[in-house]
Amino acid sequence: MNSKGLAVVVLAAGKGTRMKSLLAKVLQPLGNQPLLSYVLESLTPLNPDLSVVVVGFQSESVKAAFSGRGLVFVEQMEQLGTGHAAQQAKHVLRNFLGDVLVVCGDMPFIKSQTLIDLVNRHQEKGASCTVLTLKTSEKKEYGRIMRNGLGAMVKIVEHGDASTEEKKIDEFNSGVYCFNNSLFCKALGLIDNNNVQKEYYLTDTIKYIVETGFTVETLQTTDAAQFLGVNSKEDLQTAERMLIDQTGSS
Repeated sequence: MNSKGLAVVVLAAGKGTRMKSLLAKVLQPLGNQPLLSYVLESLTPLNPDLSVVVVGFQSESVKAAFSGRGLVFVEQMEQLGTGHAAQQAKHVLRNFLGDVLVVCGDMPFIKSQTLIDLVNRHQEKGASCTVLTLKTSEKKEYGRIMRNGLGAMVKIVEHGDASTEEKKIDEFNSGVYCFNNSLFCKALGLIDNNNVQKEYYLTDTIKYIVETGFTVETLQTTDAAQFLGVNSKEDLQTAERMLIDQTGSS
């Protein structure tokens, strides 16, 4: 699949406060496996050259659960946002030539084929960044995809920062991206936390890439199930029902 080298970065550092559990979010059991297992399995067919997992809360437990898989673990000591999490991987990626796929560790239903399609589109278009987006009329508390009059993507506005008008937009950010690695590392060094949440948003790298004159592409899907992020007990129950529906077992 890859004409260039491919690294993957899995963001798996979150505590998952809304889970109201002593167990790290990515270790929460879904079926007979921890959440993170499903994401790692979805990445296997891509055969990445480098696989980096950003850990934080209960990092030693997460490392122990996924040791022996050829993963490189980096630690986010403080949880200061997705951009800050990705920054922790910079020293590992610094000399990597190729593209980097960024995924979230709490999305158990993301499909391998979707990730393959995203990387292929990114490479075929020669893009600096390609964003996986969701088109749906359903209400979602996800970031909104902002486009200009020509239909080109210009930035992502996080749900918490979106205006009433922006919240009417029906194209959403998935939190899955493919970047040119050298530009990605540069952009990560320039983002700030000047927002409502006072966090470093990974999405701010998109704005930087556009403003610098580089091309951002998108791959759009209408399959909302793939975008389910498990952040609460209710989400986990939803995921359990979805898993039963998919496997046909109880």
